[in-house]
Amino acid sequence: MAAAATVLPEQAFAATSKADEVAALDPLETMVRMRGRTDGGLTMTWLDADRSLVLDGTVYAFCRMIGLLLTRFRKDGDSWYGNTFEVMYYCDPATSKPLGTTLMPGGSEPVEVPVYRSGPQELHFKRSLDIWVHPEQSKQDPSYEAFAPPASVHMQRQVHDPYLHDGTVFLRADEYGRIYPDLEKPPAVFYREWKFWQAAADEVLDANRPGVSSRFTYSAVSGLRPWMKLNGVNGHTVSNGIGARVDSMDKLPANLIALLEENEPRALETPQSYVPLYT
Repeated sequence: MAAAATVLPEQAFAATSKADEVAALDPLETMVRMRGRTDGGLTMTWLDADRSLVLDGTVYAFCRMIGLLLTRFRKDGDSWYGNTFEVMYYCDPATSKPLGTTLMPGGSEPVEVPVYRSGPQELHFKRSLDIWVHPEQSKQDPSYEAFAPPASVHMQRQVHDPYLHDGTVFLRADEYGRIYPDLEKPPAVFYREWKFWQAAADEVLDANRPGVSSRFTYSAVSGLRPWMKLNGVNGHTVSNGIGARVDSMDKLPANLIALLEENEPRALETPQSYVPLYT
């Protein structure tokens, strides 16, 4: 019989203490450090994901999503607020070029595929958030009506406890939004998102770091959008991908940099102009 491995008391203590340190972290602040910075500095998050359409029970490959999120955070009480700007391109999976127009499954003529642009706007984060935002409380760019009509929005966000595995801290953050043009009727559009953030435990446990190098996996389910012109079709979209948080634009993936150079050069040149410093 092989001899059992010997675990020294100090080794057991070290392993236990790091797990305990992670368990004692503030989940919301940890998420902010993974997604942005706690000192108000500007950060960039990139996303690269596949999106499929599920229409009347059939799954259709649709597009590649390549996007950028610029963020600055500030704290107020038990909440964090993120001043954000987002741009998302719906691309041909083979070329990483914007679709421009496409023929939707079952469609009779091509539809224009818009670029998703949102912000700058301030997003509210709590450990567990459940709020309503009504049209008179927010300003919606008219171009956004391609994605959702002016409406009341029921938004829920949840940040789960971080945990340690093999030297990496993992943290799950969820989002669930429903859009109600008419409060007497079911929501016209919904969006449900799951992100699993991960970062090296040594960085996360270093209290002197306002932000940490992080990556995430992304999954989402969303209602069909007005621009798709699929009225009367029973369906939704599903998306899965990966992304990461970086501190400078030159660390973004090459395909995203190319899209920004062609379509949003100011984001590369002066990203701070989209989300200025909090005052």
